[in-house]
Order: sequence, then C-alpha cells, then structure tokens
Amino acid sequence: MADKGKQTDVTEAPPDSQSALGAVMPVIADLLEKGTRAFALSDWEEAIENFGELSSITEQTFGSESPRYADCLVMYGRALLQHAIEQSALLAQRTLAEAAAGNLGKGGDGDAAPAKANINFEGEPDFRQIESMEHADSGVDEAGPSSGDKQAEDEGAAANGAAADGDESGEDGEGDEQDDFAAAWDVLDLARVIQEKETDGKSRLKYAETLMLLGDVSMESENFAQAVRDFGAALDVKQQLLGDDSRELAELYYKVALAHEYNLDSASALELMPNVQRILGNRLRIVEGSDKQEDKDEADTLHEVLAEVAAKIEEWRSPQKPVDVSAMTPEESALAEKAKEAFKQAMESGTIKDITSLVRPKEKRKPETEDEESKRARNSEEAS
Repeated sequence: MADKGKQTDVTEAPPDSQSALGAVMPVIADLLEKGTRAFALSDWEEAIENFGELSSITEQTFGSESPRYADCLVMYGRALLQHAIEQSALLAQRTLAEAAAGNLGKGGDGDAAPAKANINFEGEPDFRQIESMEHADSGVDEAGPSSGDKQAEDEGAAANGAAADGDESGEDGEGDEQDDFAAAWDVLDLARVIQEKETDGKSRLKYAETLMLLGDVSMESENFAQAVRDFGAALDVKQQLLGDDSRELAELYYKVALAHEYNLDSASALELMPNVQRILGNRLRIVEGSDKQEDKDEADTLHEVLAEVAAKIEEWRSPQKPVDVSAMTPEESALAEKAKEAFKQAMESGTIKDITSLVRPKEKRKPETEDEESKRARNSEEAS
C-alpha cells in the first residue's frame, strides 16, 4: 500500500496520465495521514470517513483489482470493525445498567427487550504483550494500523454478512453496531477477493491478515463456525510462510482454538492448544540464553503467556457449571441482592457512566439478503 514514506512512483502511469496522478497523490497521502492519525486516537468515525474516501479515490486511480485498493479496503474495514466493537461495548454497558436497575427484559420504553450485547472475550491469554517483539513482518502495517494495533483496543472480534440482519426495529445502538459489522464484512471480503490472487510471500501474509479480520468480525457477531473457517484459512497460509518459533503463528493457532471452543467443539480446541505451547516454547528456548535485556524481558513475558495458555487448557477440560440461581441459599440470595444494589447505586452516582449518547448514530444501511457463502461465491466469480 502507498504510505507516507514510500509514495507511488508516477512513472508507473502512462505519460498522458502522469500529470493527473501527480495531482491526486497528495490527496491520497493526506487522507492516509488523517485516517491513520484518527485510528491511532480511536476516533473511529473520522477514520471511517477518511479511509472510505481514500478507498474510493484509490479505486478510481489504480483500478478495482489493484493491491493498493485492497490495502485501503483493509484499513477501511478495520475502522468499521473498531467502531462496531465500541458500539457493542456501549450496548453491553447499557444492558448491565438496566439489569442492575431491575429493568432487564423491559427496555427503555417498558415494553421492548433490550438489545443483546455481543460477547466480550476477556480473560484470554494476552498475546498482545509479546506481539510488539515479533520480528516477522506481516506486511500489512505499511500504511495503517496492524491487526495487533486493533487487538490492543479490544480482544476477540467480529461478524460476517449473514450476521447483518438489518433489524432496524431494535434499539438505536444495536442497529448502528450491526450495520458497521455488516459493512466491515463486505469491505474486508472485497479486499480478500483481490488479495487471494497474489502469489508473493508479502502479499500472501496480507491476505492472511484480511482473513483474520474476517474471523474477528465473525467472532464478534457470534458466528463462530465462520470464524473457524476464516481463522483456519489464515492459518493455512501463515504455516507456509512463518517459522515454528513465530509468536504470530502461535496466536493464530489460539484464535482457531478459541473459535472452536465458542462453537461448542472443545475437543477440536484442545487438539490445537499443544501447537500454541510448542511454538511459544520454541521461541522461549531461543531467547532464554541471551544476555540482551529485551530478550530477558521477552522470556519473562513468554513464561507468563505459557502459564495463561496452560490455565486456559485446564479451563476447557473442566468447564465450570453455570450457577443455579434457584438453588441458592437465603444467605447467597441476600448477598446477590446487595451486589445488585451496589451496582445500581454506582450507576446512579456516576461512578459508572452510561456514555452511549457520546457516539453519534450513523445512517442505517440496507439489510443484506444474501447469505455469506452465496455472496463470497459471487464476488469470486465476478473477480475472475
């Protein structure tokens, strides 16, 4: 992708179009800079606006099959995804507030059930803390935030086109959130169609990153079967290009395992976890004998992550049984009521704030009618 440090050589264009290209490149550079800055500041709406315009201009300048266009689409889709995740978190907060106030199931007007918050994947091994030490070049962060930057904002992630029901009868936040998830899927899937034709190593890594983002969309929208497929496809690519001591590869194995676990297939998830341990162990052996401070720090972090991975394996082997509220003792029920009242008071006092209104609603998008498999097949046929 064209980035600030390496702009497009105008000699790539025919002589009669070099002047036009020279005029449009500063515009592209400006949109790229603004979008990247907005993304870094978590200003998702500003990033969406700039990356969306950047994608449009890049398509007009370089063509709809250009890898540059695909790179812009990835940045655009990532911003849409982050905005949807933020909306999901705000919706979850509002749902908790209503539950604490005893209004769960009634909704804001007293007769409509509140929107369902998407799953928030907390308590997972934190691969982010060692990702910054990764020496392997993913090839996706030339002109925008990497998937690691994205995960630093939120773990887990995301939907596919089938997840966009387009239910405009729900609450305001839910409609916008699902709209962004559907848009993110469409944009990223278009980038995937373009990137899958490239054969060099760097382009294949970009393709794998796009597949991972599609998997994130599916995870966030709770379409776990699709997440298994997309993460698995990304793993197939990265296995061919990354070494057996790559933390990036270990994280992807874990993503596939996590998708299996949430898809109620613990057996498949547990089969993959030894690969995570093996790869992280390989990396640990490399850095443990080093005298460099950065290697010592990495070794400490790897020990922590390996411990978290082991704990996760035990958790999946022996899942906790859900609490039976009806079987609670009077003392336990009284304690639960006290906790509920404390949370309600915290909400009312402003200690925990409902900031849903701070996110400006966006115009709703027409609901999709095609399922994801049909759409993907159609996109591939049109591109061929």
